[in-house]
Amino acid sequence: MEKMNSLSVPMKIGIPCLDSQHETLYQCLNEFIQLSQQKNLALETVKKHFSKISNYTITHFDDEEFFMRSCAYPELDNHSLQHLALRELVGDLAAKLEETDNLQAFCSEMVEVLKDWLNDHICTQDAKIAAFYHSHHK
Repeated sequence: MEKMNSLSVPMKIGIPCLDSQHETLYQCLNEFIQLSQQKNLALETVKKHFSKISNYTITHFDDEEFFMRSCAYPELDNHSLQHLALRELVGDLAAKLEETDNLQAFCSEMVEVLKDWLNDHICTQDAKIAAFYHSHHK
């Protein structure tokens, strides 16, 4: 995989509290990218940064689900299931991290998986939240 220097949020959805959290998620991923490009990568350092991303993702999902409940978003259950799927994927990655003997490869895979999932999720599912919110809460 070609080395990435940084990622950017694929779009703003027009809900400032969620846009801000999306930016923070991508900042965490960018820190992870920078970390993964270091020589002599230490397992404990990777675990620490991976945990930071995992924990912030959970916080974001909790906040996003609270927002959806507060505006009576009709697709809340489906959206929450997608969040659950990513939580499970992150759990699988955590288990893989424990078993890996190639930290650079793990880091590259993790960034790709999260980047692809988040890009798709923000551009499709989170955009639907914004469309609903802006059309029903003027």
